[in-house]
Amino acid sequence: MFHNILVPLDGSENAYRTLPYAANLAKQFDSQINVLSVFRHHSYIEASISMVRPKEPENLDDVLSAYAREVVDRGKTILREQGVTKIKGFVKMGTASKKILEFAKKNEIDLIIISSKGNGDLTGYLLGGVSHKVAGLAKCPVMVI
Repeated sequence: MFHNILVPLDGSENAYRTLPYAANLAKQFDSQINVLSVFRHHSYIEASISMVRPKEPENLDDVLSAYAREVVDRGKTILREQGVTKIKGFVKMGTASKKILEFAKKNEIDLIIISSKGNGDLTGYLLGGVSHKVAGLAKCPVMVI
């Protein structure tokens, strides 16, 4: 039924709470889980100080991309610990809802499992508005946790 599942993560604990649901479905249907983290381009002025490492980065997009990669890697680790074997990770730059929907369409996603809220403007990822947009515009079923 669900062969290709998308789980967008933003690093928030709420987002990570979606993983057990994804793991259960993946094991039941022998599904692949695609873990996606989207980061927005920020100028130094727009960036949240909480996202910047102690050393001043030369390129803030590199810092945000590295953080998004850490989020994806943590998600993949959690899924592996729950017995999931088919996992892929992706990092995209852009607007969260737009990139999630584009990814779902391009990769023939059967189900999106998304958190109802996330980090908000701290990282520009998932928030109530993003999950609402994704649920309303996705061409596949969306499970909001």
